[in-house]
Amino acid sequence: MTIKWTIEKLKTTGDTNVVTHVYWRCENGQAACAGVCDLILGDTFTAYDQLTEQQVLGWVFTPKVTELKDADGNVVETITRDFKAEAEAEVSALLAQQNVGPTLPW
Repeated sequence: MTIKWTIEKLKTTGDTNVVTHVYWRCENGQAACAGVCDLILGDTFTAYDQLTEQQVLGWVFTPKVTELKDADGNVVETITRDFKAEAEAEVSALLAQQNVGPTLPW
């Protein structure tokens, strides 16, 4: 199964064009899913007009870690989201649902 990833849209902030959200699509021709990935400012910066789709996909493919803290600032739970794995699993599941049942007899 060949999975194709595309970036559909980038949301930026103000005049600086810092990317804050990436709208993506994952498909294989028969099934697709789409979503949005919120970004956290990193240590490096690439000017908006110099971004490549591969670079932005790399941002989406990097697992996102969120720490939930209590009132004292202690971490009580860590949540990791892997958008790439989740989306590809969803496309595979959609394909499996489409292939349920016998093929047509004609």
